[in-house]
Amino acid sequence: MQGAKTNLTSWNWHRMRIAVAMSACLFVSTLLSVPAMAQSAAAPAQLVVLEPLSLVKVKDLDFGQIIVNGAGTVVLNPTGSGTCTASGNLVRSGTCKPAEFAGLGSTGRFVRVRRPASNSITLTGPGTNMTVTNLQLDASPDLQLWFQLGRGYYYRIVSPDGSFDFRVGGTLNVAAGQAPGVYTGTFDVDINYY
Repeated sequence: MQGAKTNLTSWNWHRMRIAVAMSACLFVSTLLSVPAMAQSAAAPAQLVVLEPLSLVKVKDLDFGQIIVNGAGTVVLNPTGSGTCTASGNLVRSGTCKPAEFAGLGSTGRFVRVRRPASNSITLTGPGTNMTVTNLQLDASPDLQLWFQLGRGYYYRIVSPDGSFDFRVGGTLNVAAGQAPGVYTGTFDVDINYY
């Protein structure tokens, strides 16, 4: 009897394995026979058409992320794609971008670009306000600097189509014990065509 019981158990086990395998195949074939759900997604496209003698902001000023171990500064050089140099007790990482503006004028015309009157930006956030001082401009190769007077930079438009861009950088001043968080501010750049 013992042997017959073992055979019956073995037989039941074998039938159960076949049933489970068939159920799994039916389940998988059910999944495979479901029609595919088509999906679509929209992607934004953007273009700015400039009026003659106009100016638009292209990029924001971005010093990246810093770790504060004490007071220090981060100097953002506006040339090219921008570079940041941290000093004092700061560790800096991430994106470093000068603010960038684009304009359209006429080749050979003159343009005056003026920094904010205070030559600084106040950044507010969860802690003590920070300042960006010593704002600097870089406009090569589209604009040729003729001279600087006070906060105004006088350029000649040298690009063949009259389009130009310029970048703004500066020095971020960070206090010891600066509270973590996001700090933001705004600044105005004035431009006049001659």
